[in-house]
Parts: sequence; structure tokens; C-alpha cells
Amino acid sequence: MKTVNILIIGILALTIMSCDNSAKKEKTNQTEEKIENTQSVSTTYKINTKNSVVGWKGSMIGVYAHEGNLNFNDGSFVVSNDKVTSGTFTIDMKSMITTDDDALYKMAPREKLIGHLQAPDFFDVENHPTSTFKITSVEGTTVIGDLTIKGKTNSEKLTNVTIVEAENGVQINGILTFDRQKYGITYKNTMNDMVLSDDVELKITISGSK
Repeated sequence: MKTVNILIIGILALTIMSCDNSAKKEKTNQTEEKIENTQSVSTTYKINTKNSVVGWKGSMIGVYAHEGNLNFNDGSFVVSNDKVTSGTFTIDMKSMITTDDDALYKMAPREKLIGHLQAPDFFDVENHPTSTFKITSVEGTTVIGDLTIKGKTNSEKLTNVTIVEAENGVQINGILTFDRQKYGITYKNTMNDMVLSDDVELKITISGSK
């Protein structure tokens, strides 16, 4: 009889342990599944063109710099785990304006500079009214993508990218510096071209809504 009782107690103990382990395993699986689902959540945003802008800056080496803005035509992007994972943006090159100091235009009006920047030797806006940026990958706070200007495409980096909560969506900020020579943006006059910095800096502000 004692042997039978011991066997029964042993079987009950094993059953309880088995049930307990199964419950723990199920709880662990549910937790892992919850974490995985949370990590895989992504949100698509459509760009708000009224609150988005590309600030540009071009410099004459050791002399001065001109600054201005460009508007977006359209675009959308995906954010997952507080990172921009994909997106495509179209910039309206005809929207180009200057925003720098009036003192820089004593010799010639702003309109003359804009006319030159939109001319064939620079951005050739008549034949290339838009430029695009398509995200290809992300490395930390750096977004890598294909920038297309004047029909020429090169891989560029949008650095120091931040994402902040905004009303009904998010705002992305970052800096992209590209070499104008890679896109055929040059002075016809070689001497003039030599005193113009090859680096063009873009400060990107993109507002997106769900």
C-alpha cells in the first residue's frame, strides 16, 4: 500500500510540474510574441508640404554664402521603432527662393541669382523641374538614399536624423551635403567655378501625417 501511495504522489508531482512548466512556457511565448509584435509595428506618413521645407546653402570659398528654401511636391515615409525605414520625396525645383541678407544683393537683385541657379549650367529647372530622394537603408541616425538631380542619381546620406512627435504626426529633421560636381552643377566659366564650393548643404525638415 505504501508503495502505491508513493507512486500516486510521484505521478501527481510530475503532473503538477509539467503543468507549471507548460504554463511558464506559454507565458514566455506570449511575452516574446508581444515584444515581437511591438517591435514590428510601423506607421506610414504622408508628407505635409505646407510644413516641410528644404533649406539650401551654397558658398563662395572664403567670401560669403547664399541661402534659401525649396518646397516639396509630395512624398511619404514609414517609421518603425522610432526610425525612418523607407520613403520617397519629390522636391519642386521651381519653388527655389533666397532667404539671406539684403546686403548680399547690393550689386544684383535676388532674381538674378535665382535665374542663374535655375539655368542649364546649374539646376536646369526647365528640363528638370523636380529632384527626388528615395531611402534605401538606415544606419543609426543616418538615412541613406538615392538623390536624383538633373537626371543624375547618386547615393547620399541624410545625417543627424531626429524624429519628434508633432500634431497629428511626426517631424523629421536632418542634414544632407552633396558634391554638386557629381550632378553636373557647374559654372561655364572655369575660374568662377573654382571659387564656388563643391559642397551644397541641405537642411531637411519633413512634417508627416498618418
